[in-house]
Amino acid sequence: MKRAYLFLPLAALVAFAGYLGLQWGQVPSETDIINRYAAAYMETAPSGASPTDCAASPHPDPDVRMVINCGHPFGLTTTYFVGPRGEALPAPAGPEA
Repeated sequence: MKRAYLFLPLAALVAFAGYLGLQWGQVPSETDIINRYAAAYMETAPSGASPTDCAASPHPDPDVRMVINCGHPFGLTTTYFVGPRGEALPAPAGPEA
């Protein structure tokens, strides 16, 4: 048996790890992000809420990818600020007075 065949399992493992790294490293789409935050809203919202209560808009700050506003029929509004890779961000501070 050739020595090269002994390294084939290692090569396959490295290729598989590279594939997983590429898949996990992809930036989520805007639809994926909105659906994720709509599901989080549904977990905390009172009865009568639906995922269609949420809408997203761009934010002028380049560090904030989008702002997701979820408005409940009772008047409760939940706002999520989302970073470039889909992570939750705190509300950005306004301009200093």
